[in-house]
Amino acid sequence: MKNKLMIQGGVAVIQTAIFPYYLLFLKNIGQSYGAFALLYATFAFASGVSFLCLNLLPIKPSVRILASTAFAGLGCCMAVIPLASTLFHVCLIQGFMGIFQAIYKISEKEWIKQEKLEWKSDNLHHFALQMIIVVTILATGWLLDWFSIHMLFELAAIWYGVNAWLSWRRK
Repeated sequence: MKNKLMIQGGVAVIQTAIFPYYLLFLKNIGQSYGAFALLYATFAFASGVSFLCLNLLPIKPSVRILASTAFAGLGCCMAVIPLASTLFHVCLIQGFMGIFQAIYKISEKEWIKQEKLEWKSDNLHHFALQMIIVVTILATGWLLDWFSIHMLFELAAIWYGVNAWLSWRRK
């Protein structure tokens, strides 16, 4: 339970902290609303197809394998974002992020089924997590004034790697 909350909390912090800056990154790569929409549509399409394909697997992978794969994949995506220089590169990254996000969402649902968490306890954890996220967003904005935007993606990649390792260690 403790490990699950740490992993889910860590992922929520990563995703929430990076999201506003990732939107700016996408906007700067695609200078039109159409390009911006294409990037989001690529993510959604890849995610949807992944959900469909994962349901077709004859043997359901363990939560450990799903979560570790998702975090390692998302970490790799974060690591290559600073290298993207064209709309095509970002479109590829968006596709892979959609795939790995779908894998993560499936593992998260399986965790919830396995843990059978008490509603009040889970909500208190989510409240505490949201307060951590608020501080993280503000700290990220402040840090970006001092460092480069590339550092944010590199830190996110490292944190996804830590979560991949924690998921793999989970029994």
